[in-house]
Amino acid sequence: MQPIEQHQAFHRAAILLKKAAQIGGKLDIQGTVTLDSKRPVLLAANHRSLLDLCVALATVDQFGLSCRFLVRADLMETGPGAKFLHGIGCIPASRDTKESAEATAIETLKAGQLVGLMPEGGIPKRDQLVDGVGQPRPGLSRIALATNALVVPIAFSGTEHVWPRDRAPKVQFPRPEVRVRIAKPMELPGDDHDVNAAAVMATISSMLDGR
Repeated sequence: MQPIEQHQAFHRAAILLKKAAQIGGKLDIQGTVTLDSKRPVLLAANHRSLLDLCVALATVDQFGLSCRFLVRADLMETGPGAKFLHGIGCIPASRDTKESAEATAIETLKAGQLVGLMPEGGIPKRDQLVDGVGQPRPGLSRIALATNALVVPIAFSGTEHVWPRDRAPKVQFPRPEVRVRIAKPMELPGDDHDVNAAAVMATISSMLDGR
């Protein structure tokens, strides 16, 4: 797997963000990001909190890898946060930029680099969760099928206790446990994008603690 162009910036950011995440929660990562020597690999995780990106970077960096993550386009438009996200190789994604975001992700995978996304497309509200996950969007499947990529499902749980969607993060005692569970790469079951996305989310759901 080829490192992304922003590999060094990604690595430095991952170190800092891991430390920040560990201030708020006890990070427990289990599993390995398994790569295939002949096929692209797409990472897919559920979305519980804005802390998820910090944890995602820490997880990928733990295995000496770097990854281009699809991130909400509005977060990448202006300000220091936008500059930071561009600097670590994130890809802006929204309904308006869907086609260009998917094209960039496909190009990145074909170049032998790692791409990551959260198929729910945003942080679902509690009443939108079914078996702990929200409704996935089909872009995951379109990107994977266009590149013959394997998908590595990753389950985040506990990040919502550190940084809930309705308030800023704060230090708590004891610190909440933040769990990351990584599955083996999976083949998508067919050509139906909705079915494929649902299959990935079902694997993620099966790894969640407490759902």
